Amino acid sequence: MAYYISEYVPYYLQPYASRGVKFCVLFAQALGDSITTSLLTRKRDLEADKIPSPISSPVQFLSPSTSTTNLRLLHQQHQQHQQQDMSLWYQIKLFWTVIWLSGYKAVKLLIRKLLGTSALYRICRLGLSEDARARQPDAAPYHRLLSRRAVWLLDSEMILSDQLIDEKRAIQQYAVSPAMMELDEMAKTIAVSTCRVKNMDVAKPTAVYLEKALAQVLLVERFVVDVVDLCGEKVEWDRSSTQLIELWAVLHSHRYWPESANYAAVSRESRAGNNWCTIGFQGLDPCTDFRGTGKMGLLFFHQMCLLHPGRTVRIILESRSPDIHLDTAHTPYYPAALASIHVSRFISRLLYAGDLRLWLLTSMDPNSKMQDLWDLLTHLHCYMWIEYHKFWRHQVRKGIVSTVMDFEKCFELFKHKMTGAVKRRPLMWTSIYPTLANLPQYYYRWMFPQDYFFANLPYGKAEFEKYFDAVEVEDERVELEKARGMMARSWDDDASETTFVDEYELDDMGEKRSLRIRKGKSY
Repeated sequence: MAYYISEYVPYYLQPYASRGVKFCVLFAQALGDSITTSLLTRKRDLEADKIPSPISSPVQFLSPSTSTTNLRLLHQQHQQHQQQDMSLWYQIKLFWTVIWLSGYKAVKLLIRKLLGTSALYRICRLGLSEDARARQPDAAPYHRLLSRRAVWLLDSEMILSDQLIDEKRAIQQYAVSPAMMELDEMAKTIAVSTCRVKNMDVAKPTAVYLEKALAQVLLVERFVVDVVDLCGEKVEWDRSSTQLIELWAVLHSHRYWPESANYAAVSRESRAGNNWCTIGFQGLDPCTDFRGTGKMGLLFFHQMCLLHPGRTVRIILESRSPDIHLDTAHTPYYPAALASIHVSRFISRLLYAGDLRLWLLTSMDPNSKMQDLWDLLTHLHCYMWIEYHKFWRHQVRKGIVSTVMDFEKCFELFKHKMTGAVKRRPLMWTSIYPTLANLPQYYYRWMFPQDYFFANLPYGKAEFEKYFDAVEVEDERVELEKARGMMARSWDDDASETTFVDEYELDDMGEKRSLRIRKGKSY
């Protein structure tokens, strides 16, 4: 019903109360997206061992000659975890899953009997109307989000449908064997088959929209397989030394890097030494730290150093990675490069589980290629690493993190909150947030406790560019203040001495705290 509310209500009620109508429409869409997200999760739990779907593992369609061994291992681990988790609560959850899906199918059947059209047809018509509005010169920015949202709704409807099993199998077959047919031809074939099952006219514009949307879904499915394959490729010095030496040179030659922390340059012949610990690796050989992410972890860390060297240097210095003689048992510290690898592993898990489908289908453009998806995922890694460092500093200020032993605990909490921002927060909450931005902080936090920390997850290339531009401006401001002596603080001074001032400011998390002058380093 949210589809029809968004399509018809604004035209009838906009002359009377435009702002109120917009808020009601966005709220209805957000509620519908929340239900759809919940249904997708429940569908995955219920059919993990039955009907293969795009949010379950594509390994069920792999042939013995396929090179995606890592997908098989992930799927086996997922099945073992499910077999061990067959507790009473899990069985109750599956029971409620059946009820939810049965209710959803009953509502779909009722609407189909009343209107005579399928849900897939209505979503295609909604996508066509939103595309037309987004192309208008004076169109609101959220119309572009609504048009991209329709692609995700179409993908979700195909996942939830029990009549499109062959079409879902064809999508998965193409993901692991893209050489069988061109992308556009495969999308057209699946679209024709879907129209036949759903009694849709192939000659109408809705069928053309369905074909274009399926092409984007096929691209995302192939992208997931490529990411998992890259995670399975081992990082070896002989093959990856060029990237490691390049990122080392970029970081140590940056103007933010202090001269006192310079070490001997690394070369292809001499890779071992404490030099790699200064940028956050754990041992003498950096290649051993990429065991969990493979070449994907190295790719993301390398791109972060090249695209945002200033912020990377700041993160490394503030995490105290260059101080190899630091007493980490009594001082807040975490290895910066290892945090980047943790973020890469977290992103790969989200992508494999299907939790990034909403973000990917919304962020990509209709004509996106495979390289565009890699660029988006690289931007997401950079964003998450920057946000994790902010979150770590916030935890240090609150006293929750005090030693390096708290690094894993802090990162687990970060993953929990970021998962809520990526998975549990539907797209349309983004449009509702600005409406609620003027509410007091405690009301805002009470209404959205899960997403309070990460409410502004960027969607699309333009939003990422805006975010990183703000990061560069902040870095320049900090360095300018340091040059003027306004933020110069000693590491060796007593951090317990404070001078309170009768003024207040908001910290990174929006909490009210007193301004103070510390003799210790600001984390």
